[in-house]
Amino acid sequence: MKKKLIGRLGLILLAAISGMLLVFGVLEQILLPADTVPGRDSDTAENSARVFYNNTWYAPVESLETILILGIDTSESTASADTAKDGMGQADFLELLILDKAAQEFQLLHLNRDTMAEIFQTDLYGRDAGSFRGQLALAHAYGRDPNDGCRQTVKSVETLLYGISIDHYISFTMDAVSILNDRVGGVTLSLMDDFTHLDPAYQEGTVVTLTGTQALAYVRERGALEDSTNLRRMERQRQYLDGLFKAYNETAAAGEDTFSVDALLEVNDYMISDCTADQLSSLTATLQQYTYTGIRTLEGQAVKGHTYVEFHLDESAAQQTVLELFYTPVTEE
Repeated sequence: MKKKLIGRLGLILLAAISGMLLVFGVLEQILLPADTVPGRDSDTAENSARVFYNNTWYAPVESLETILILGIDTSESTASADTAKDGMGQADFLELLILDKAAQEFQLLHLNRDTMAEIFQTDLYGRDAGSFRGQLALAHAYGRDPNDGCRQTVKSVETLLYGISIDHYISFTMDAVSILNDRVGGVTLSLMDDFTHLDPAYQEGTVVTLTGTQALAYVRERGALEDSTNLRRMERQRQYLDGLFKAYNETAAAGEDTFSVDALLEVNDYMISDCTADQLSSLTATLQQYTYTGIRTLEGQAVKGHTYVEFHLDESAAQQTVLELFYTPVTEE
């Protein structure tokens, strides 16, 4: 029983690592809550949850459960953030796990850590202290503690995605990547970039099996590479996740216990979640039974800001993606 639970917890950790916008040139808000539409009765919870888009009503998909997965990089500097806590770190990796219990499917929404979003602040007593617009990765650094940092990031992502609701969060420090990577015997892939600064043989296009800190560097680095934006790194992260899933499935099919008690305890030191052990067990059991339908991203443009690279969403495409992922069209009687 213990080994079964450990295997399931290992799977969720792998998953973790693993319209009309312009009218006469004026930007319009089109994902409108029901209570903002003239003549709309929004007294019921069902009606108030609906949104109006391009002359069509949409209702939330009730069978969804969402979990925000964060990879925290404590090496990221937060010195410029006056209210950020020392050692909190930024969310270098953000993935929204979306489970559809009716369809028995799950997919991932990969969020760019450089996305310009609303970052919320609190004072020493946890009271609202306003917000500012900054990179999504910063939201975690403005928490009062690691759990609060996760909650702040959840709030920023919910706001970014036009008010959708996120049920839970799981965060881990990026150091856990090396541990999980080696527990599946390494991840084999074709290098998308030149990594000869790590190993002279690591030229672009070379097929290698990443081990230890090599795996962490592959999903983490960007500044040392020619493309210093986060877009290429996100491509590598998605490639690595696919390889990690494949390696895990191969070891699981062979009956190998890649997540021993010692390994789970070691990874647990790097993980924080608002899920209980029972919830994680139930979640990972669900993932084993459901069909994985892939990873999606939000379209946009990376530009050089005043100090850092900024990723600005294509609002029209982003709203369409949110509708496709979280809503379904309804017929008005």
